[in-house]
Amino acid sequence: MICAGWFVFSKNRKSEINKRFFLICLSVGMWLLPTGMGYLCHNEYLARIWFRLDNFSVAFISINVYCFIKSFLGMKISQADRIGYVVIFLWGLLAIFTDLHIVSVYKYYWGYFPRWTFKSSVLLIIFGTYMLASFGLLLREYMNIKDAVIRNQAKYILLAFAFAYTGSADFLATFGISVYPYGFLSISLFLLLIGHAIIKHQLMDIEVVIRRTAVFAGLFAFIYSIFTTFSIFSKEILQNKLGWNEWVALIPTVLFLIFTLRPLEKFLTNSTERFLFQKKYDYRELLKVFTDQILTIIELQKLTEQTVAGLNNIIKLEAAAVLLFDKETMKYKAVATYGVKDRDLYFNEDSLFINYLKRANHPILRDKSVDEMEHGEMKECFRRLNSILCVPIELHDRLIGVLCLGRKKSGEDYSQEDIDILSTLARTEAIAISNAQLFQELSATQAEAAQREKMAVIGTLAAGINHEICNPLGIVRGQCEMFLLNLRDGFYQKKTADEMTKISEEIMAKVIKETDRATAITKKLSGFAKPSKKGDLETVSIGQEVDEVLGLLGHDLKLNNIDIQKEFPTDYPVIMADKKQIEEVLFNLIRNSAQAMDKKQGKIVVQGLCQNGSATVKITDNGSGIPPDKLEQIFHPFYTTKAPGKGTGLGLFIVKQVIERNQGTIAVESEQGVGTTFTLKFPAVQLQHN
Repeated sequence: MICAGWFVFSKNRKSEINKRFFLICLSVGMWLLPTGMGYLCHNEYLARIWFRLDNFSVAFISINVYCFIKSFLGMKISQADRIGYVVIFLWGLLAIFTDLHIVSVYKYYWGYFPRWTFKSSVLLIIFGTYMLASFGLLLREYMNIKDAVIRNQAKYILLAFAFAYTGSADFLATFGISVYPYGFLSISLFLLLIGHAIIKHQLMDIEVVIRRTAVFAGLFAFIYSIFTTFSIFSKEILQNKLGWNEWVALIPTVLFLIFTLRPLEKFLTNSTERFLFQKKYDYRELLKVFTDQILTIIELQKLTEQTVAGLNNIIKLEAAAVLLFDKETMKYKAVATYGVKDRDLYFNEDSLFINYLKRANHPILRDKSVDEMEHGEMKECFRRLNSILCVPIELHDRLIGVLCLGRKKSGEDYSQEDIDILSTLARTEAIAISNAQLFQELSATQAEAAQREKMAVIGTLAAGINHEICNPLGIVRGQCEMFLLNLRDGFYQKKTADEMTKISEEIMAKVIKETDRATAITKKLSGFAKPSKKGDLETVSIGQEVDEVLGLLGHDLKLNNIDIQKEFPTDYPVIMADKKQIEEVLFNLIRNSAQAMDKKQGKIVVQGLCQNGSATVKITDNGSGIPPDKLEQIFHPFYTTKAPGKGTGLGLFIVKQVIERNQGTIAVESEQGVGTTFTLKFPAVQLQHN
């Protein structure tokens, strides 16, 4: 009870009505606990202590209800109301620490109950005055309320009070009249009706999430009353009638609790679900989820999963699934499911289920006629999907998927209004799926284009690599040929075995050295050609990666009369990134700078800087520069300043994407006829110390 009140209050702590509702729940909870403990006590002394605490809370229930009604009607809490709280608090202290209110206890068949004196009438007067004032105030204002929503709210509050007042019969037992105190049931009904007003008529502006709490609390109170009744009668029969020890008499109660706890939990959960969702779901919320959230997702898997989750959370379904057409397998596969056992479910393009959806061109609601189609084949399809409604997802009269919905947890059937709304949402879903698929295809195309461009670069590097490899291989061949010629001409005839061994070792050392040189160059080329492994993050030294790139491009730059300088400080920091991707970025930018040269003597400077915790790289050239009107377009896809056939236009676009994926940024400055500077910044991980 207290938890339900706190939940309402926490949703809007600034609302006066939410605060007053919490105070009602708090005072009711502080009344119910001592009352129950007093019933179950085994001696009069402890029972009297519990009932003193019980009566301390009772008076607060009435004034909290009164202030709740005033807040509901938009009336301010007056100074007199605050004084009322002080008076009740002081009176409550007297009731706890003196015999002013409770002098002893009665022994009834249900347990102990407080015995009041004439002086105790003060509590009765306080309680009755505030409760009657609350009812009278609400009834008077109810007659003048014209707003339909507020009038409905007031109606349920009035009805709640009518039930709550029946609980006043509890006061009879305090004067020796043996009437079972069922006030806790009346208060529970009161709170249930208030909860109904909260749920159905937006009382206190609480969202749908409170429904479970409100109904579960009411059902729990009902179950609690059954448990309490069982405990009381069990104790009465076993202890008082059969003479069992008081602790032994508790055994049946404990066993009852153990064996009924799990079934009661299931009963409460299922009953709550049934009660909560009898009400129509909020179409506005469903439309908002699809238009504001689903439509903006560009990852296909996330899109379908969010669709299933959104439908389940709002409509409350036993099952849901999204089937999508797979072009490769030509099948409709389940890509997102809830409550469906077979998650790898699929249907062939020519299956009865798919063909019927294509022909019908409208949602299929499972009924007897559908179940009997093709000797129950359609029934089996619905069973596998755990669905009773299938809505086609169509784009340009083409079935691209199916939205499958199971039964509502409320047990309600799908109305024509439901089907119309879901058909509209399926059209929205079709647009979202189409966008996600196009984005997925574009991403794949871009990756393939980037790899093709990189492989084309390999051809450009071939001449330089060939030169670098042929030099060491030529030396190896020359050393071997010279050795063989000398051997043939008898040059080594007078050499001893030790001298021949030494000559062989010298030749072998030269061969190994030149072979290693050629191997290093081929490894660089091979490593550059390999695709990067996605997500392979490690510490990267940009300075070392520049050296690797220059090892590939160095010869080509020299042939084109381009001077390249590398300027990196010794304490330049490392970054956390994909090493291969950083190497590719540097390669692209340096190669682009080289291609921009139209002078006899070109120059490229690669400079490393440490700036505000960032690892900065500047790549500056003295090339032709970029016109001001073209500068903002260079990172756009398929834009290029190169001659036709010289480039795809994906280079800088991909470079920017790769840098951002590695938590970096790229900027460009250029002046036509002077040169261009690209500035890269990455978060530094640590400083390198040589």
